[in-house]
Amino acid sequence: MHIQGRKLKQGKEPQKGVLNEFTDGRVITFVESTKDVVDVEYQLQENEKGYFAEEYRQNTVAKEDAKVIDITAFIINEEAGMCRWWLYDVKKDVGGQDVISHLCEQWQDAYLYLENSVLNILLNSSIESKGNLGVITRNFDTDRIQAEFEKLNETIKEMELDAKQTVILAKRKAGVQLPALRLMRDLLKDILNKRVRFRCSGRNLEFEFDVKISKERGDGEYYYRLLCNHAL
Repeated sequence: MHIQGRKLKQGKEPQKGVLNEFTDGRVITFVESTKDVVDVEYQLQENEKGYFAEEYRQNTVAKEDAKVIDITAFIINEEAGMCRWWLYDVKKDVGGQDVISHLCEQWQDAYLYLENSVLNILLNSSIESKGNLGVITRNFDTDRIQAEFEKLNETIKEMELDAKQTVILAKRKAGVQLPALRLMRDLLKDILNKRVRFRCSGRNLEFEFDVKISKERGDGEYYYRLLCNHAL
């Protein structure tokens, strides 16, 4: 059983939201509205096929509430029985709780789409897979993330102490807030350790994620070149 994408001719732009397929090495350029540019360079060998999608989502998943990621890339070598994949989002800055929470949701949904539409099919054909979750950003603000974690941790400790000393109504209020705060605290701790965890198909998964730092190259534009090959 083979994975089929939309055939992408050399020199043509990839169609957004679908898997674009090709058999020759090439560079596909992704441009974010924030002037963040990523060249995705495919270094294909014999018997390899490359696939690229911008904001990929399975067509069986409704757009409503679905999260998508900027770059879904993978290479399949059926002769070698291997698939190598990359799921990256492009962010101007990573540091605030809202950005981090959204990024983790994007990673989770993007991996779910890839697993259900590609990886599980390949596994049934005895093709193994490995890959990277990652973010390409101008600034991965570790200091801000650490400060947010420490502030949140202190707030949780104070609320836990107050819950022991206050009336039943206050306990109930703290009981509602604390679970969400603890989840965010644990998420920030994972991000500091370059780790992300989520559930997929009834399983608890854990990945080490990758951070790529883009560089300014004039006129306010930031640039990164993402290499895609089986050697990585």
